[in-house]
Amino acid sequence: MNLNLQDFLAVEADSDVDAKSDYPVDLRALDFVSSYDSHLMCPICHCPLVQPVRLQCDHVFCDKCLRSAITSFRSTDAEEFPCPSCRTPTSQVSTSVPRLLINMCDDIQVRCPLSSEGCPETVPRGHVQSHVDKYCGYRLVPCPDKECGKKTRKMDLEQENRCRHSLVRCTRCEEDIMEQDFEEHDNELCSRLQTLCVDCGTIVLQREFKRHVETCLEVVSPCTASKYGCPVKVRRAEIAIHEQQCPLVAIGPYFEAQNTRLNSLEVTMRHLQQRNEILEDGLANVRSTLMESSRAGRDSYNPRSASNSGRNRAEDIDEPNDRSSTYLLSVHESLRDEVAAMSHALTDLDARASMTIMSECLRIKEDMAHTNAAVNSVRMQVQWLMNPSLHSGTRAATARQTPANSASEARSTLPSTSAAGPSNTDSYNSTGPLEPTRPRRPSDSGREGTKL
Repeated sequence: MNLNLQDFLAVEADSDVDAKSDYPVDLRALDFVSSYDSHLMCPICHCPLVQPVRLQCDHVFCDKCLRSAITSFRSTDAEEFPCPSCRTPTSQVSTSVPRLLINMCDDIQVRCPLSSEGCPETVPRGHVQSHVDKYCGYRLVPCPDKECGKKTRKMDLEQENRCRHSLVRCTRCEEDIMEQDFEEHDNELCSRLQTLCVDCGTIVLQREFKRHVETCLEVVSPCTASKYGCPVKVRRAEIAIHEQQCPLVAIGPYFEAQNTRLNSLEVTMRHLQQRNEILEDGLANVRSTLMESSRAGRDSYNPRSASNSGRNRAEDIDEPNDRSSTYLLSVHESLRDEVAAMSHALTDLDARASMTIMSECLRIKEDMAHTNAAVNSVRMQVQWLMNPSLHSGTRAATARQTPANSASEARSTLPSTSAAGPSNTDSYNSTGPLEPTRPRRPSDSGREGTKL
Protein backbone atom coordinates (compact mmCIF):
# COMPACT_ATOMS: atom_id res chain seq x y z
CA MET A 1 0.00 0.00 0.00
CA ASN A 2 1.40 3.40 -1.07
CA LEU A 3 0.90 6.37 1.26
CA ASN A 4 1.93 9.97 0.91
CA LEU A 5 4.06 11.52 3.65
CA GLN A 6 1.16 13.10 5.53
CA ASP A 7 -0.85 9.87 5.66
CA PHE A 8 2.25 7.86 6.57
CA LEU A 9 2.97 10.12 9.56
CA ALA A 10 -0.69 10.09 10.57
CA VAL A 11 -0.85 6.30 10.69
CA GLU A 12 0.81 5.08 13.88
CA ALA A 13 3.25 2.21 13.77
CA ASP A 14 2.07 -1.28 14.48
CA SER A 15 2.16 -1.60 18.26
CA ASP A 16 -0.23 -4.50 18.80
CA VAL A 17 2.56 -6.69 20.17
CA ASP A 18 3.70 -4.02 22.63
CA ALA A 19 0.13 -3.44 23.78
CA LYS A 20 -0.58 -7.13 24.42
CA SER A 21 2.73 -8.00 26.05
CA ASP A 22 3.66 -7.25 29.66
CA TYR A 23 7.34 -7.29 28.71
CA PRO A 24 7.82 -5.62 25.28
CA VAL A 25 11.12 -6.52 23.63
CA ASP A 26 13.23 -3.95 21.79
CA LEU A 27 14.34 -5.86 18.69
CA ARG A 28 17.20 -3.41 18.06
CA ALA A 29 18.81 -3.98 21.47
CA LEU A 30 19.10 -7.75 21.17
CA ASP A 31 22.37 -9.67 21.22
CA PHE A 32 22.74 -11.20 17.75
CA VAL A 33 24.40 -14.63 17.66
CA SER A 34 24.38 -15.48 13.95
CA SER A 35 25.80 -13.20 11.27
CA TYR A 36 23.54 -11.47 8.75
CA ASP A 37 23.95 -9.85 5.37
CA SER A 38 24.68 -6.14 5.30
CA HIS A 39 21.76 -5.63 2.87
CA LEU A 40 19.36 -6.59 5.71
CA MET A 41 20.62 -3.67 7.80
CA CYS A 42 18.71 -0.41 8.10
CA PRO A 43 20.88 2.50 6.83
CA ILE A 44 19.68 4.70 9.70
CA CYS A 45 19.93 2.53 12.85
CA HIS A 46 22.40 -0.03 11.39
CA CYS A 47 20.36 -2.94 12.79
CA PRO A 48 18.37 -5.66 10.99
CA LEU A 49 15.18 -4.21 9.60
CA VAL A 50 12.20 -3.96 11.97
CA GLN A 51 8.79 -3.46 10.28
CA PRO A 52 10.44 -2.41 6.98
CA VAL A 53 8.94 0.18 4.62
CA ARG A 54 10.07 1.10 1.11
CA LEU A 55 10.52 4.43 -0.67
CA GLN A 56 10.04 5.15 -4.37
CA CYS A 57 13.78 4.69 -4.97
CA ASP A 58 13.46 1.11 -3.59
CA HIS A 59 15.55 1.82 -0.48
CA VAL A 60 14.17 0.07 2.61
CA PHE A 61 14.16 1.44 6.17
CA CYS A 62 12.65 0.62 9.55
CA ASP A 63 9.23 2.14 10.14
CA LYS A 64 10.22 4.06 13.27
CA CYS A 65 13.57 5.16 11.82
CA LEU A 66 11.94 6.61 8.71
CA ARG A 67 9.28 8.39 10.78
CA SER A 68 11.88 10.07 12.96
CA ALA A 69 13.94 11.04 9.88
CA ILE A 70 10.93 12.59 8.10
CA THR A 71 9.88 14.45 11.25
CA SER A 72 13.40 15.81 11.84
CA PHE A 73 14.48 16.84 8.33
CA ARG A 74 11.30 17.67 6.43
CA SER A 75 9.76 21.10 6.51
CA THR A 76 6.09 21.28 7.40
CA ASP A 77 4.87 22.58 4.01
CA ALA A 78 7.05 20.31 1.84
CA GLU A 79 5.39 17.43 -0.01
CA GLU A 80 8.64 15.60 -0.81
CA PHE A 81 11.37 14.15 1.34
CA PRO A 82 14.95 13.27 0.23
CA CYS A 83 15.90 9.63 0.68
CA PRO A 84 18.44 9.25 3.54
CA SER A 85 20.57 6.96 1.33
CA CYS A 86 20.58 8.42 -2.18
CA ARG A 87 18.95 11.86 -1.54
CA THR A 88 16.34 11.20 -4.22
CA PRO A 89 13.17 13.25 -3.61
CA THR A 90 10.20 11.02 -2.79
CA SER A 91 6.59 11.75 -1.97
CA GLN A 92 5.23 8.26 -1.23
CA VAL A 93 6.03 5.46 1.18
CA SER A 94 5.13 1.84 0.46
CA THR A 95 4.37 -0.54 3.32
CA SER A 96 4.42 -3.58 1.00
CA VAL A 97 7.86 -5.18 1.28
CA PRO A 98 8.78 -8.62 -0.15
CA ARG A 99 7.97 -11.35 2.35
CA LEU A 100 11.36 -12.93 1.72
CA LEU A 101 13.12 -9.87 3.19
CA ILE A 102 10.98 -10.01 6.35
CA ASN A 103 11.58 -13.76 6.77
CA MET A 104 15.35 -13.33 6.41
CA CYS A 105 15.35 -10.65 9.13
CA ASP A 106 13.16 -12.75 11.46
CA ASP A 107 15.34 -15.86 11.06
CA ILE A 108 18.44 -14.19 12.56
CA GLN A 109 19.43 -16.02 15.76
CA VAL A 110 19.45 -13.86 18.92
CA ARG A 111 19.91 -14.48 22.62
CA CYS A 112 17.00 -14.14 25.00
CA PRO A 113 16.75 -10.55 26.32
CA LEU A 114 16.79 -12.06 29.83
CA SER A 115 20.16 -13.73 29.28
CA SER A 116 21.68 -11.45 31.92
CA GLU A 117 19.27 -13.05 34.41
CA GLY A 118 20.46 -16.54 33.45
CA CYS A 119 18.34 -17.61 30.46
CA PRO A 120 20.56 -19.60 28.05
CA GLU A 121 18.08 -19.84 25.15
CA THR A 122 18.90 -18.77 21.58
CA VAL A 123 15.84 -18.23 19.36
CA PRO A 124 15.03 -16.60 15.99
CA ARG A 125 14.34 -12.89 16.24
CA GLY A 126 10.76 -13.33 15.02
CA HIS A 127 9.98 -15.68 17.96
CA VAL A 128 11.76 -13.82 20.76
CA GLN A 129 8.63 -11.97 21.92
CA SER A 130 6.65 -15.24 22.09
CA HIS A 131 9.53 -16.87 23.98
CA VAL A 132 9.57 -14.10 26.60
CA ASP A 133 5.79 -14.06 27.03
CA LYS A 134 5.13 -17.82 27.19
CA TYR A 135 8.24 -19.91 27.74
CA CYS A 136 11.03 -17.95 29.45
CA GLY A 137 11.21 -18.93 33.11
CA TYR A 138 13.36 -15.92 34.07
CA ARG A 139 10.67 -13.30 33.37
CA LEU A 140 9.43 -11.49 36.44
CA VAL A 141 5.72 -11.94 37.22
CA PRO A 142 3.64 -10.59 40.10
CA CYS A 143 3.60 -12.66 43.28
CA PRO A 144 0.49 -14.83 43.73
CA ASP A 145 -0.04 -13.21 47.12
CA LYS A 146 -1.59 -9.85 46.33
CA GLU A 147 -0.62 -8.47 49.73
CA CYS A 148 3.07 -9.21 49.06
CA GLY A 149 3.45 -6.71 46.22
CA LYS A 150 6.77 -8.20 45.04
CA LYS A 151 7.68 -9.95 41.81
CA THR A 152 9.14 -13.38 41.31
CA ARG A 153 10.56 -15.36 38.42
CA LYS A 154 8.14 -17.44 36.45
CA MET A 155 10.19 -20.58 37.04
CA ASP A 156 9.92 -20.11 40.82
CA LEU A 157 6.13 -20.27 40.84
CA GLU A 158 4.70 -23.47 42.28
CA GLN A 159 1.48 -25.21 41.55
CA GLU A 160 0.10 -24.07 44.90
CA ASN A 161 0.62 -20.43 43.81
CA ARG A 162 1.89 -19.45 47.24
CA CYS A 163 4.26 -16.64 48.12
CA ARG A 164 7.93 -17.63 48.28
CA HIS A 165 9.32 -14.35 49.58
CA SER A 166 9.53 -15.53 53.20
CA LEU A 167 12.99 -15.68 54.79
CA VAL A 168 14.78 -18.98 55.51
CA ARG A 169 17.94 -19.21 57.65
CA CYS A 170 20.98 -20.96 56.18
CA THR A 171 22.51 -23.44 58.63
CA ARG A 172 26.07 -22.93 57.34
CA CYS A 173 26.45 -19.15 57.14
CA GLU A 174 23.56 -18.14 59.44
CA GLU A 175 22.13 -15.74 56.86
CA ASP A 176 18.46 -15.10 56.08
CA ILE A 177 17.66 -15.97 52.45
CA MET A 178 14.39 -15.76 50.55
CA GLU A 179 12.79 -19.11 49.96
CA GLN A 180 12.85 -18.69 46.18
CA ASP A 181 16.64 -18.04 46.26
CA PHE A 182 17.52 -20.57 48.96
CA GLU A 183 18.29 -23.48 46.60
CA GLU A 184 20.71 -21.40 44.54
CA HIS A 185 22.30 -20.02 47.70
CA ASP A 186 22.70 -23.49 49.18
CA ASN A 187 24.33 -24.92 46.03
CA GLU A 188 26.45 -22.02 44.79
CA LEU A 189 26.35 -18.72 46.71
CA CYS A 190 26.85 -19.72 50.33
CA SER A 191 30.03 -18.17 51.78
CA ARG A 192 30.80 -21.35 53.78
CA LEU A 193 30.30 -23.75 50.90
CA GLN A 194 33.47 -25.69 50.07
CA THR A 195 34.55 -27.44 46.90
CA LEU A 196 37.43 -29.68 45.80
CA CYS A 197 40.02 -28.68 43.19
CA VAL A 198 40.39 -31.74 40.95
CA ASP A 199 43.88 -30.69 39.82
CA CYS A 200 45.70 -30.22 43.10
CA GLY A 201 43.25 -31.85 45.53
CA THR A 202 42.90 -28.73 47.69
CA ILE A 203 39.58 -27.94 49.37
CA VAL A 204 38.70 -24.26 48.99
CA LEU A 205 35.65 -22.10 49.51
CA GLN A 206 33.20 -21.94 46.64
CA ARG A 207 33.43 -18.16 46.40
CA GLU A 208 37.25 -18.37 46.08
CA PHE A 209 37.29 -21.32 43.67
CA LYS A 210 37.64 -19.20 40.52
CA ARG A 211 40.52 -17.26 42.02
CA HIS A 212 42.19 -20.53 43.05
CA VAL A 213 41.84 -21.98 39.54
CA GLU A 214 43.51 -18.88 38.08
CA THR A 215 46.57 -19.31 40.33
CA CYS A 216 46.74 -23.11 40.84
CA LEU A 217 50.10 -24.46 39.65
CA GLU A 218 48.68 -27.91 38.86
CA VAL A 219 46.12 -26.72 36.34
CA VAL A 220 46.91 -27.84 32.80
CA SER A 221 47.03 -24.83 30.50
CA PRO A 222 47.94 -24.46 26.82
CA CYS A 223 51.03 -22.71 25.53
CA THR A 224 50.76 -19.00 24.78
CA ALA A 225 51.66 -19.82 21.17
CA SER A 226 48.68 -22.19 20.81
CA LYS A 227 47.05 -19.70 18.43
CA TYR A 228 50.07 -20.17 16.16
CA GLY A 229 49.83 -23.97 16.19
CA CYS A 230 51.66 -25.15 19.34
CA PRO A 231 49.74 -28.24 20.60
CA VAL A 232 51.52 -28.54 23.97
CA LYS A 233 49.50 -28.44 27.20
CA VAL A 234 51.46 -28.61 30.45
CA ARG A 235 51.03 -27.73 34.09
CA ARG A 236 51.09 -24.04 34.95
CA ALA A 237 54.26 -24.57 37.00
CA GLU A 238 56.08 -25.83 33.88
CA ILE A 239 54.63 -23.46 31.32
CA ALA A 240 57.49 -20.95 31.74
CA ILE A 241 60.11 -23.64 31.00
CA HIS A 242 58.21 -24.75 27.91
CA GLU A 243 57.82 -21.19 26.63
CA GLN A 244 61.59 -20.69 26.86
CA GLN A 245 62.12 -23.71 24.59
CA CYS A 246 59.13 -23.29 22.24
CA PRO A 247 60.24 -21.82 18.88
CA LEU A 248 56.73 -20.53 18.12
CA VAL A 249 56.85 -18.24 21.15
CA ALA A 250 60.13 -16.74 19.90
CA ILE A 251 58.71 -15.91 16.47
CA GLY A 252 55.32 -14.86 17.84
CA PRO A 253 56.02 -11.10 17.43
CA TYR A 254 56.94 -11.73 13.80
CA PHE A 255 53.60 -13.47 13.27
CA GLU A 256 51.78 -10.55 14.87
CA ALA A 257 53.53 -8.05 12.61
CA GLN A 258 52.69 -10.11 9.53
CA ASN A 259 49.05 -10.44 10.57
CA THR A 260 48.81 -6.69 11.08
CA ARG A 261 50.34 -6.07 7.68
CA LEU A 262 48.03 -8.56 5.98
CA ASN A 263 44.99 -6.97 7.65
CA SER A 264 46.03 -3.53 6.42
CA LEU A 265 46.54 -4.89 2.91
CA GLU A 266 43.13 -6.54 3.00
CA VAL A 267 41.51 -3.25 4.03
CA THR A 268 43.33 -1.44 1.24
CA MET A 269 42.29 -4.06 -1.29
CA ARG A 270 38.68 -3.85 -0.09
CA HIS A 271 38.70 -0.09 -0.61
CA LEU A 272 40.14 -0.55 -4.08
CA GLN A 273 37.47 -3.08 -4.94
CA GLN A 274 34.74 -0.70 -3.77
CA ARG A 275 36.30 2.07 -5.80
CA ASN A 276 36.50 -0.21 -8.82
CA GLU A 277 32.83 -1.14 -8.46
CA ILE A 278 31.85 2.53 -8.26
CA LEU A 279 33.87 3.34 -11.36
CA GLU A 280 32.39 0.36 -13.22
CA ASP A 281 28.88 1.52 -12.33
CA GLY A 282 29.72 5.04 -13.52
CA LEU A 283 31.21 3.65 -16.71
CA ALA A 284 28.09 1.57 -17.34
CA ASN A 285 25.90 4.64 -16.85
CA VAL A 286 28.08 6.65 -19.24
CA ARG A 287 27.85 3.91 -21.85
CA SER A 288 24.08 3.69 -21.55
CA THR A 289 23.82 7.47 -21.86
CA LEU A 290 26.04 7.49 -24.96
CA MET A 291 24.00 4.72 -26.54
CA GLU A 292 20.75 6.55 -25.87
CA SER A 293 22.15 9.79 -27.28
CA SER A 294 23.43 8.00 -30.39
CA ARG A 295 20.04 6.38 -30.94
CA ALA A 296 18.27 9.69 -30.49
CA GLY A 297 20.64 11.31 -33.00
CA ARG A 298 19.99 8.58 -35.55
CA ASP A 299 16.24 8.87 -35.15
CA SER A 300 16.25 12.65 -35.55
CA TYR A 301 18.65 12.59 -38.50
CA ASN A 302 16.99 12.98 -41.93
CA PRO A 303 19.41 12.46 -44.88
CA ARG A 304 17.20 14.25 -47.39
CA SER A 305 17.00 17.55 -45.50
CA ALA A 306 20.41 17.43 -43.82
CA SER A 307 23.27 19.41 -45.24
CA ASN A 308 26.99 19.02 -45.09
CA SER A 309 27.20 21.51 -42.22
CA GLY A 310 24.77 19.37 -40.20
CA ARG A 311 26.93 16.30 -40.71
CA ASN A 312 29.98 18.16 -39.54
CA ARG A 313 28.14 19.42 -36.45
CA ALA A 314 27.05 15.85 -35.55
CA GLU A 315 30.62 14.63 -35.93
CA ASP A 316 31.82 17.45 -33.65
CA ILE A 317 29.25 16.42 -31.02
CA ASP A 318 30.16 12.72 -31.19
CA GLU A 319 33.88 13.44 -30.92
CA PRO A 320 33.80 14.64 -27.23
CA ASN A 321 31.64 11.64 -26.34
CA ASP A 322 34.19 9.30 -27.87
CA ARG A 323 36.96 11.07 -25.97
CA SER A 324 35.12 10.73 -22.63
CA SER A 325 34.40 7.04 -23.19
CA THR A 326 38.03 6.44 -24.16
CA TYR A 327 39.21 8.23 -21.02
CA LEU A 328 36.90 6.18 -18.79
CA LEU A 329 38.03 2.97 -20.44
CA SER A 330 41.67 3.88 -19.86
CA VAL A 331 40.93 4.65 -16.19
CA HIS A 332 39.17 1.30 -15.87
CA GLU A 333 42.10 -0.55 -17.39
CA SER A 334 44.58 1.22 -15.12
CA LEU A 335 42.53 0.27 -12.05
CA ARG A 336 42.38 -3.31 -13.22
CA ASP A 337 46.17 -3.31 -13.59
CA GLU A 338 46.54 -1.90 -10.08
CA VAL A 339 44.30 -4.64 -8.64
CA ALA A 340 46.32 -7.30 -10.50
CA ALA A 341 49.57 -5.82 -9.21
CA MET A 342 48.16 -5.81 -5.68
CA SER A 343 47.21 -9.48 -6.04
CA HIS A 344 50.73 -10.37 -7.22
CA ALA A 345 52.23 -8.37 -4.35
CA LEU A 346 50.10 -10.29 -1.81
CA THR A 347 51.19 -13.61 -3.32
CA ASP A 348 54.85 -12.54 -3.21
CA LEU A 349 54.48 -11.38 0.39
CA ASP A 350 52.95 -14.71 1.40
CA ALA A 351 55.84 -16.63 -0.22
CA ARG A 352 58.44 -14.41 1.46
CA ALA A 353 56.76 -14.83 4.84
CA SER A 354 56.75 -18.62 4.44
CA MET A 355 60.45 -18.68 3.51
CA THR A 356 61.35 -16.38 6.41
CA ILE A 357 59.47 -18.56 8.88
CA MET A 358 61.15 -21.69 7.51
CA SER A 359 64.67 -20.21 7.76
CA GLU A 360 63.96 -18.88 11.25
CA CYS A 361 62.81 -22.34 12.37
CA LEU A 362 65.98 -23.96 10.99
CA ARG A 363 68.20 -21.42 12.77
CA ILE A 364 66.36 -21.95 16.05
CA LYS A 365 66.72 -25.73 15.71
CA GLU A 366 70.48 -25.38 15.19
CA ASP A 367 70.76 -23.13 18.25
CA MET A 368 68.82 -25.66 20.29
CA ALA A 369 71.15 -28.48 19.12
CA HIS A 370 74.25 -26.52 20.21
CA THR A 371 72.61 -25.67 23.52
CA ASN A 372 71.72 -29.33 24.14
CA ALA A 373 75.33 -30.38 23.41
CA ALA A 374 76.70 -27.81 25.88
CA VAL A 375 74.18 -28.89 28.52
CA ASN A 376 75.17 -32.55 28.10
CA SER A 377 78.89 -31.67 28.48
CA VAL A 378 78.22 -29.73 31.66
CA ARG A 379 76.06 -32.58 32.97
CA MET A 380 78.90 -35.12 32.45
CA GLN A 381 81.37 -32.87 34.29
CA VAL A 382 78.95 -32.36 37.17
CA GLN A 383 78.31 -36.12 37.40
CA TRP A 384 82.09 -36.78 37.64
CA LEU A 385 82.50 -34.15 40.32
CA MET A 386 79.50 -35.42 42.29
CA ASN A 387 80.52 -39.16 42.10
CA PRO A 388 82.20 -40.12 45.48
CA SER A 389 83.54 -43.47 44.23
CA LEU A 390 85.94 -41.81 41.78
CA HIS A 391 87.26 -39.50 44.49
CA SER A 392 87.81 -42.40 47.01
CA GLY A 393 89.80 -44.42 44.38
CA THR A 394 92.01 -41.42 43.65
CA ARG A 395 92.73 -40.87 47.36
CA ALA A 396 93.72 -44.58 47.87
CA ALA A 397 96.20 -44.51 44.95
CA THR A 398 97.77 -41.35 46.35
CA ALA A 399 98.12 -42.93 49.81
CA ARG A 400 99.95 -45.96 48.35
CA GLN A 401 102.42 -43.82 46.42
CA THR A 402 103.41 -41.64 49.43
CA PRO A 403 105.25 -44.35 51.56
CA ALA A 404 107.22 -45.61 48.53
CA ASN A 405 108.44 -42.11 47.75
CA SER A 406 109.59 -41.66 51.39
CA ALA A 407 111.66 -44.92 51.38
CA SER A 408 113.42 -44.04 48.14
CA GLU A 409 114.35 -40.63 49.50
CA ALA A 410 115.88 -42.26 52.63
CA ARG A 411 118.09 -44.62 50.63
CA SER A 412 119.37 -41.80 48.44
CA THR A 413 120.49 -39.70 51.42
CA LEU A 414 122.19 -42.55 53.33
CA PRO A 415 125.62 -42.76 51.40
CA SER A 416 126.16 -39.01 51.49
CA THR A 417 125.86 -38.75 55.31
CA SER A 418 127.98 -41.80 56.33
CA ALA A 419 131.85 -41.54 56.60
CA ALA A 420 134.15 -43.23 54.07
CA GLY A 421 135.81 -46.45 55.38
CA PRO A 422 136.25 -50.11 54.83
CA SER A 423 133.03 -51.01 56.41
CA ASN A 424 131.24 -48.82 53.98
CA THR A 425 133.22 -50.21 51.12
CA ASP A 426 132.58 -53.75 52.16
CA SER A 427 128.95 -53.17 52.59
CA TYR A 428 128.88 -51.60 49.24
CA ASN A 429 130.65 -54.49 47.63
CA SER A 430 128.57 -57.06 49.46
CA THR A 431 125.28 -55.55 48.66
CA GLY A 432 126.23 -54.35 45.25
CA PRO A 433 125.73 -50.97 43.74
CA LEU A 434 122.60 -49.05 44.76
CA GLU A 435 119.96 -48.49 42.18
CA PRO A 436 119.58 -44.93 40.98
CA THR A 437 116.78 -43.07 42.64
CA ARG A 438 113.82 -42.04 40.40
CA PRO A 439 113.36 -38.27 40.54
CA ARG A 440 110.10 -37.12 42.06
CA ARG A 441 107.68 -35.50 39.73
CA PRO A 442 105.81 -32.44 40.89
CA SER A 443 102.48 -34.02 39.91
CA ASP A 444 102.89 -37.18 42.08
CA SER A 445 101.32 -35.61 45.14
CA GLY A 446 98.73 -33.65 43.20
CA ARG A 447 96.60 -36.47 41.82
CA GLU A 448 93.57 -35.18 43.62
CA GLY A 449 93.70 -31.93 41.70
CA THR A 450 93.53 -33.51 38.28
CA LYS A 451 91.45 -31.35 36.01
CA LEU A 452 88.97 -32.44 33.34
